[in-house]
Amino acid sequence: MDNNVYEDIAARCGGDICICVTEVGTTTSLAERFTAVFAEDNSKVRFTDSAPKASFGVIVISDDNRDVPTEENAVHGFKSAKKPFVLVLNTSARDSSALKTELEGKYSVPVVMINAGHVSGDAVMQIMRAALFEFPVTSFDINIPDWMRYLSTDCSAVAELLGKVRAVAPKICKMKDCSAFDDMLSGCEYWVGEPSVNMNLAEGKVELTVTAKDGIYFGMLSEIAGDTIGDECSLMRYVRATSEAKRSYDKIKDAYECAKINGYGIVEPDDSDMSLDKPQVVKQGGSVGIKLKATAPSYHIVKVDVTGEVSPIMGNARQSEGIVEGMMNGFETNPEGMWETNVFGKSLRGMVKEGLAGKVCGMHDETKTKMRRAMTRIINEGKGGVICILL
Repeated sequence: MDNNVYEDIAARCGGDICICVTEVGTTTSLAERFTAVFAEDNSKVRFTDSAPKASFGVIVISDDNRDVPTEENAVHGFKSAKKPFVLVLNTSARDSSALKTELEGKYSVPVVMINAGHVSGDAVMQIMRAALFEFPVTSFDINIPDWMRYLSTDCSAVAELLGKVRAVAPKICKMKDCSAFDDMLSGCEYWVGEPSVNMNLAEGKVELTVTAKDGIYFGMLSEIAGDTIGDECSLMRYVRATSEAKRSYDKIKDAYECAKINGYGIVEPDDSDMSLDKPQVVKQGGSVGIKLKATAPSYHIVKVDVTGEVSPIMGNARQSEGIVEGMMNGFETNPEGMWETNVFGKSLRGMVKEGLAGKVCGMHDETKTKMRRAMTRIINEGKGGVICILL
């Protein structure tokens, strides 16, 4: 007996193998032969006449004495109970390969041809192995290159892989269906055509390992960076530039996040920003001291809520009412789509965006200078009172 097959199928059955053998049109007791084979190994295998109580089923059909209605009822019984099963074709001396093909096509289950009158341990294991592949797939995992784990799902290589997986996943129900993974990546732009498929028959788990085509690494870097990175030299250039940008952003990151939450954020100066003035001698009464002065820039980030609106006039009153009513109905069903409505050659979103941009950039340079001076005095003089007059 193949211990691996027995252990795997025992694991799928929860450690207790219960077989339902249904014999159609034959007087040879395959169940007795099963019992004899397993008894030799002292295996814990039970038999039942009830499909719902069985771990899996075996339907024995005779090639020279078919009872099609009973055969179909037996198949329906296992399918209704959602139990895996196989067909065993009890063959005579004649060639029954055509009947085997017919049965496999009709019931979509494997057909094992044996002579039930001379059942050996190898034949029983062949039936067990066929039944093992009829058990359902519990899960499948896909291993991608480590560096691809940092890519988003909308990245072209990952999106292509996900599209292929979504297309083949509905076909994967039983362990035997895993052969569909073999051609899953055929014709892909970013992936090698044949993935490595490893099946854990004892747990019903499948693990796929996919391999990216040569040259994809730099292609994905270029896609993410929005810049052409074709070799190690251009990669080093990009990394150096982005590292400098990151150091600059790290200085303002906390202030920016604070401004998003509280409306106001301050970038505190660090040692590299300090400008130290020449020390000065200071006399106060009979004492003499020294005055040290340092200047450093601080950046203040203020969140200002800008309001923009647009009110296009579209035709006469009747025409406008019809257009507005249609837009309001569209807003209830698809708010995002309503903003893409084209009016006078521009979308409503674009019009509002232009209005916001006009207000943001509408502050005069002179006003900006005055605001800066006011903030400087408030910080340096420590006076919190502010009177603002808008003209």
